[in-house]
Amino acid sequence: MRPVAVISIENDALPTVRQVAATIANVMGFSVEEVGQDDLPLLDEWVECHDAALVVIGLDVKTKIQPILDKTRGLRVPYLFVRIGQSFACKHIALPVTRFLEDREKGPYCGSFARNFHSRITIFKPKDYGSAAEKNIESIGNLLATQDLKFDVVAGKKDSSGIELEAVASDCDLCIIGASRDYGLDDIVFGPKERKILKYAKIPVLVINPRGDLYPLCD
Repeated sequence: MRPVAVISIENDALPTVRQVAATIANVMGFSVEEVGQDDLPLLDEWVECHDAALVVIGLDVKTKIQPILDKTRGLRVPYLFVRIGQSFACKHIALPVTRFLEDREKGPYCGSFARNFHSRITIFKPKDYGSAAEKNIESIGNLLATQDLKFDVVAGKKDSSGIELEAVASDCDLCIIGASRDYGLDDIVFGPKERKILKYAKIPVLVINPRGDLYPLCD
């Protein structure tokens, strides 16, 4: 049985993290294991050694987000951020899709959660020039359709650079975003986009790294 890994950061969100991890494990048929402070420097190795399906991380007002993002950049599994008191009903999933090709990797994870939690899916389409985002939405839509999953597509007010921030402010129960491909100068100085998203998110956020060798959530 694959585990849901709980990051045992000693902050006020830890009880919420344990509850959310237990909910996911119960619904999706996983176990729950905690990752201690000594294992955090080599989190990616711990995840691969234990064949973890998902990592759950808690945030409170005092938590420094960037050091956590630095530790999760090498993960081949998605990682979920939750805040104090957040539940995981997961009845409505926000799926912002950008022009970047790796956004198609959001589709399988969205499908896994939607099947198990019987979720509605809303795809947020960016206000972009060009057809790259539309092609990504079409690809994800075709995948979801093969699983008999229903979804709506709504036109966002932001382009690809801001559509994820727009989606995470919606009234959904979960938002799925992609991590930055590379840290440019702006990311180093001002922080990557995911840090800003997590800072302002009012709902749980599932982050997926942009790599081609990701592990499936469910076999």
